Amino acid sequence: MTKKRLFLLDGHSLSYRAFFALPTSLATSSGQVTNAVYGFTSMLIKLLTEERPDRIAVAFDKGPPTERLAQYAEYKAGRTEAPDEFREQMGLIREVLETLSVPIVEVEGHEADDAIATLAVRARDRGMEAVIVTADRDFFQLVGPDIRVMFNRKGISDIVDYDQGAVEARFGLPPGKYLDYVALKGDPSDNIPGVPGVGEKTASRLVQEHGSVEGVLANVEALSPKLATAIAEAGDQLRLNKDLARLRTDLDLDIDPDACALGDRDDDAVRRLFNSLEFRTLLERLEEAGVAPAAAETKELTVEEARFDDVASALSESGPLSVSLVARGPEAVALGVSSGDGAGRGVVLDGTIPEPVARWLADPTRPKWVHDAKELQAAALRLGIEVEGVAFDTLLAGYLLDPAEATYPLPALSERYLGVDVLGRAETPAEAEGQLPLGEAWREPAAQAAAVALLAPAMVEKVERAGVRQLFEEVELPLARVLARMQAAGVALDIEYLKELSETLGDRMRALEEDIYRHAGEEFNLNSPPQLRVVLYEKLKLVPGKRTPKGQLSTDASVLEKLRDRHPIVDALLSYRELAKLKSTYLDALPQLVVAGRLHTTFNQVGAATGRLSSLNPNLQNIPVRGETGRQIRKAFVAAPGHLLVVADYSQIELRVLAHLSGDEALAQAFASDTDIHAATAGKVFGLPSDQVDAELRRRAKVVNYGLAYGMSAYGLAQRLGIPPDEAQEFIDAYFAGFPKIREFLDRQVAFAAAEGFTATILGRRRYLPELQSPNPRIRDLGRRMALNAPIQGSAADIMKLAMIRVDAALASSPATMVLTVHDELVFEVAEERVDQVAEAACKEMEAAYELSVPLRVDVGSGANWADAAPAGH
Repeated sequence: MTKKRLFLLDGHSLSYRAFFALPTSLATSSGQVTNAVYGFTSMLIKLLTEERPDRIAVAFDKGPPTERLAQYAEYKAGRTEAPDEFREQMGLIREVLETLSVPIVEVEGHEADDAIATLAVRARDRGMEAVIVTADRDFFQLVGPDIRVMFNRKGISDIVDYDQGAVEARFGLPPGKYLDYVALKGDPSDNIPGVPGVGEKTASRLVQEHGSVEGVLANVEALSPKLATAIAEAGDQLRLNKDLARLRTDLDLDIDPDACALGDRDDDAVRRLFNSLEFRTLLERLEEAGVAPAAAETKELTVEEARFDDVASALSESGPLSVSLVARGPEAVALGVSSGDGAGRGVVLDGTIPEPVARWLADPTRPKWVHDAKELQAAALRLGIEVEGVAFDTLLAGYLLDPAEATYPLPALSERYLGVDVLGRAETPAEAEGQLPLGEAWREPAAQAAAVALLAPAMVEKVERAGVRQLFEEVELPLARVLARMQAAGVALDIEYLKELSETLGDRMRALEEDIYRHAGEEFNLNSPPQLRVVLYEKLKLVPGKRTPKGQLSTDASVLEKLRDRHPIVDALLSYRELAKLKSTYLDALPQLVVAGRLHTTFNQVGAATGRLSSLNPNLQNIPVRGETGRQIRKAFVAAPGHLLVVADYSQIELRVLAHLSGDEALAQAFASDTDIHAATAGKVFGLPSDQVDAELRRRAKVVNYGLAYGMSAYGLAQRLGIPPDEAQEFIDAYFAGFPKIREFLDRQVAFAAAEGFTATILGRRRYLPELQSPNPRIRDLGRRMALNAPIQGSAADIMKLAMIRVDAALASSPATMVLTVHDELVFEVAEERVDQVAEAACKEMEAAYELSVPLRVDVGSGANWADAAPAGH
């Protein structure tokens, strides 16, 4: 029969260890420091969820240890007083325990150690196993059959399990001899003086050789003269030391081991307390403890081909239905629906959506569960119908719950949230009998719909617990519909212009190629790293900056950039590579993607962990923003006849977000006065009026403004500015002296991310950062930079998404179409006579998208093409 286990937690030592393991910058938004209570609560939840104790109690000291003080007045004398930030958290720790209904043990005049020792021995004597969780070595003396110690060696997660063998391996002595060892070595934390010159190894050796303190004292003559004198002089103190270190196991307690049980807790009270402490992750861990995967573990998907009448009948059912559509361009191929229970029905379509289905899809009062609402809505638009009433999207939910994944396929989501890949188990009744060939068109949407119907309810609960329901329902879901319409609309492209530009760039590339050959003194394959390596490093004797993972001298752009000034061939090579990439990626590729004169990029709503949108096929984010070549490519994006393009671009939105989040008055004032923010920053750092800041100082301030918020080091700043690292550090120090709340905010972000495991934006979007717990310092540093970057860039992304939804609604009845979004700008195609009206409306809605403590500003421009429409100065 398995023995019941009683876990006894040393409340003070664990709390104290947590306090010093986590930074004091870990605090609530109201300023309450929570590092100790967070670390202690995290350890407690880990024990509850992983160890699942039968009994549990937490012991605290209550008043001074009068019994030991009577024996030795200097007991614990000289101990450094606990910091105020620690002491003020002890009440919160007790409140957490009381709210979780964890028994608390304390005895007036005795230390918590004695209460724990008493309970441990009584539990052992009653046939239970006692597990002491502590950061105090004194408990090693109790280790034996049915008593072990989980020792908190460092931090809040470095726990070492000590049984009899582990104690003997660590100290060279069995647990029963630990008191003799401590008596000889001493214990500075309790002010128990050891024998001068006797450390850990000597103490262990003496006890091994003589059995005990008494044995050592009886055999002083066998010791070296110096050690013998020290031992003899310490005789009475050694006996007192041993008695002081001995834990009492006979206290009169008002609780026994069987009564140390978790009580019934009020989940609402727990939620209120954890939310007030801003322990979102801990609350999730607690709520998810012991929750097994959903019933889908044992469920098989059953999919069947249905007649259209059967599908139409399903659409009349009440409650949400999951739906999946397969379409190829303007042709509808198949439709699948499911009302749950693992059953999916699919029907093959003849290229069109039947009217009853179209009416159901467009009905906003009929809730629909889907996987990838944007693509479903985009496909429907190509078929000439609308999709309304999307109530849940498993793709978007997967993204918000874990934004670091590269993709969110249904099999992976069902494996994670249902405990099994239900799609991998899907079968049809006929297939089970070997009658149905695979690959029929109805089968895929039927299986997907059935999987979504099982997955959605499980993920709804996860979204709620993660605190991202509002972000999901009010931002990501409505944005999917906006993006679907943008994809369907596309943007006009001037193909003839691109062909001419391609020829021009080709001529420039050929000229550069000749320059490269002339500098090299020979012709070679410019796209061959081995041949380029020979020319650069063997023939021209340039010194490379780094090697490839395979040990070869590198020829990548970052290395060549550092060699640009060393030889003219390098500048020609870099220019050639840039033009070659632009020519192949845009000038030659874009015309191949045009359909009926318009280019339809795909907007990726789940591609960036920070929440930013991206695009692919083609990727329009990488067209150079600065430089003439990028502008020339943008000229190919044009408005339809009778229309102009309008560009609305947020001005310095990430710095405005930083001003808002940090609460830095100096930065906020610079934005409020609508001055040149980079000149104002330089003036603040160098103590100059803004009108005396020259172009170089402004450039430096701009690099710092954007760089430090993303974790740029003094070395990185020195590289960017071309200055010595010590000068860069002086610049950084001056910057943070001028904007002190920015440093406080950045430190707070890293501390929060290290403790909670994620960062959060203004709308609660999370980015999880396991990198901060990596033993590899380079990976931890990467995590730190991401912790700094994600709240700022992610909050800017939140604002842009809110703006897109607002602008889309405001322009619903106007002759304007949102066609592109790239970084912080929106591009509209607008009838010429309504340009001013649309520009004003877009500016108004974007500036009102979210109320920051500093004003949002949008610059607007218009023109016949994307380049000409750029606002002045952009």
